[in-house]
Amino acid sequence: MNSSEQKIELTKVFEAPISRVWEALVNPIEQKKWYFDFGPTWKLELGHVFEWEAGDPADKMWLHRGKIIEVVNGRKLVHSWEYPGYTGYSILTWQLSSQDPNWTELKLHHLFKIPFDPSVTALQKEEFEKGWDYIVNTSLKEYLEK
Repeated sequence: MNSSEQKIELTKVFEAPISRVWEALVNPIEQKKWYFDFGPTWKLELGHVFEWEAGDPADKMWLHRGKIIEVVNGRKLVHSWEYPGYTGYSILTWQLSSQDPNWTELKLHHLFKIPFDPSVTALQKEEFEKGWDYIVNTSLKEYLEK
């Protein structure tokens, strides 16, 4: 994997105030409406480890684990992303900036520090690209702009 393949970057502008986008990112009640249900393991605290399951219930549910690395309240959330029992480690950064009172830019940066197991199709960069495209450009957009 060369350096250009070790990350995914997406930028999206939403018709929503920055405070609304931030709440969608960090509030567990809102998260589960467009993203994942982190349940009781989620806490927006530096160093906190949280886990969640996601996948296809008819096929495979994947255990995910993250650790809060950085929080700039209302602007930036950074956490790790890994799959217990599988190789690989990545860092996910959500960066928000206000375009004006009603528009917010989101920059998502997923950096694969240690690539995930190449023998597992579901853990390949292309699958993450499809997933982030749907999560940011469809699911989050529809949730925020409804």
